Amino acid sequence: MFKKIIKHTSIMTAGTLVSRILGFFRYILIANVFGTSDVYEAFLVAFRLPNIFRSIFAEGFTDSVATPVMSEYHGDKEKIFEIGQRLLCIFSIALSLFTILGIVFSRELVMVTAPGYIANLYKFNLAVSFTRITFFYLLLIGFSSVMVSMLYSLKKFFVPAFNPVFLNITFILGLLFFSSYFKNYILVACVIVAGILELLFPLIALKKNGFTFKFDIKVSLADPVLRKMLKLFLPRIWASVVYQLNVFVDTIFASFTQITGVGALAAIDYANRLVQLPFALIVLSITPVVVVDLSKHHKDGNVEDFKKLLVFSFQNVIFFVVPIASLFIFLPKALIDVLFKRGEFGIYSLGITSSVLFFYAFGVLFFCVNRLLVTSFYALKDTRTPAKIATIALLINATLSAILMFPLKIGGVALATSISAAISCFLLYASLIKRIGKINWADTKEQAFKVILLSFFIVLLCSLVWANLSYNKYFKTLIIAGLSSVTFLGLGFIFKLKQVIYLKQWILKKR
Repeated sequence: MFKKIIKHTSIMTAGTLVSRILGFFRYILIANVFGTSDVYEAFLVAFRLPNIFRSIFAEGFTDSVATPVMSEYHGDKEKIFEIGQRLLCIFSIALSLFTILGIVFSRELVMVTAPGYIANLYKFNLAVSFTRITFFYLLLIGFSSVMVSMLYSLKKFFVPAFNPVFLNITFILGLLFFSSYFKNYILVACVIVAGILELLFPLIALKKNGFTFKFDIKVSLADPVLRKMLKLFLPRIWASVVYQLNVFVDTIFASFTQITGVGALAAIDYANRLVQLPFALIVLSITPVVVVDLSKHHKDGNVEDFKKLLVFSFQNVIFFVVPIASLFIFLPKALIDVLFKRGEFGIYSLGITSSVLFFYAFGVLFFCVNRLLVTSFYALKDTRTPAKIATIALLINATLSAILMFPLKIGGVALATSISAAISCFLLYASLIKRIGKINWADTKEQAFKVILLSFFIVLLCSLVWANLSYNKYFKTLIIAGLSSVTFLGLGFIFKLKQVIYLKQWILKKR
């Protein structure tokens, strides 16, 4: 069972790794051209707005409902195509409606999501203008998400893994070669082009597998499988809304720059690029793969294999995420300096962004485990429990943000998010145990202790090298990356960490 999981996860990880590496180049270019300027902060609000509806009605629906339900028909390609075809039919109407409404009410949406911008008319008007353009991305990515869900159900992981790469490639090429033509509008132009490419790639893959689309709204509305999905989705709508409100807690409080500091929203976004790295590389690579098997184990009533797969996934999260989170806690300034400090991204931007990264770092592990636990509930066809717990986390996040933003500025908003994620994690786990019974963590506890011990040793090593080497920061980074990786893997082998042993066996097998 685990061999196929590792194989499919490796494909997802490879695609995510390529996307994230390109994503860092994208953000290096953005930081160089825009820094923490009004133009970039206006774009962040504009791009985040259609992503609310994308999360709720596109990827939110397909991740939590469509993929788990369609995965039950794995092996019946025609049935998956039939469901997917009818989903696309429904989505074409729903997403068109939301896109039109988003364009019409863009001014009001910006006023609600970034109230602090009203004091800066230039930034506010830019955000409104950008929003009207970026809402077309919702339509494109919505269709794409349904197609990707179909590919997941067919256990075709290559295209879904590499599809997000187009967003970063488009930004990189746009900023390098076309920024002089579009000026302030280059970022929103890149978003639309990327959306078109992200739609075409999975469409071509499905066509090669024999998929055809027929528009029949009457048949689609009467489909019993789609009705089952809709019943499961209703609680998920609230969970998605709450999740997006959690995201917008950061945006809303960051927009009050007189309290949080100038460039606070941009600082959150840059720090998030690093925070999202372990989340994307590990969790977003694991969960689309395991949800298919978790759903099957649940359908077959195989609780023990469900638990084993959950434990295996958790162990992988611990192994990869803890060392990265440790670096974020102890070396935030060095990391931001190497990645972003150039051009318009100066000393002030470095200070405010490293502060955000430091406080986000305490929640990185909880962000990742939360996604794994929520995916487990979706496999159990339970969308209500994550929604209830997300509501509690939202209230905690908003309350703590309002309190901590005064002494810690934008760092306080980041810390509030980390604390609420930790509380959410414990509540989700307690609820899951009630559903599936106790889980045996004996082996995991030993592995986790070894990973934590090794992580602190590696951080200490990195700190000493960074402080004492006199080379330029880029050369020091290469030395630190190589030395820490070799040391961690070497000690991991000595301490018999499972993931290191798996890696050794895989390499020897290849030879």
